Amino acid sequence: MRIERASPDPSKFNRSLSLPFNLRVEDFELAMQDVYDFFHDVNRLLIQKGLDRLDDTLRPAIMSGVLSDMLTSSLAKHSRSLTQNLHFNGHPDLVVRGRYPKNKVAAGTDGVEIKTTRKAGG
Repeated sequence: MRIERASPDPSKFNRSLSLPFNLRVEDFELAMQDVYDFFHDVNRLLIQKGLDRLDDTLRPAIMSGVLSDMLTSSLAKHSRSLTQNLHFNGHPDLVVRGRYPKNKVAAGTDGVEIKTTRKAGG
C-alpha cells in the first residue's frame, strides 16, 4: 500500500482574515503541513511493518488531543510572537511570548486556544 503525502488545500484558508498576535495564515498552513508530514512518515513505517495506521489505531478523543498538542507545538514554532503555555493544562494553549512569567499561566487572556474536532466545518 502506497501512502500519498498530503498538503493543506490553500484555497480553504481565508486570506482576508485579520489575525491577532502577528499570526499569519501561512503559520497555520505550515503547522498543518508539519502534522501531515508526521502522520505520513509514521503511517508509512507502521504499514511497512504490517501494522495499522496510527490514526486508525487511536480512539477519537485521544486523536483529538494528539492533534491539538501537535498543532500547538508547531504553531508556536512558526509564530512570530506566540509560544506554548508552559503551565500544565493552562489556558490558552499559546501565549504571547514574555507576557506571563516564564510563559506560564493557569488562565490567561493574551493568547490563542487550539481546538480540534472531527466534525465537518468545525
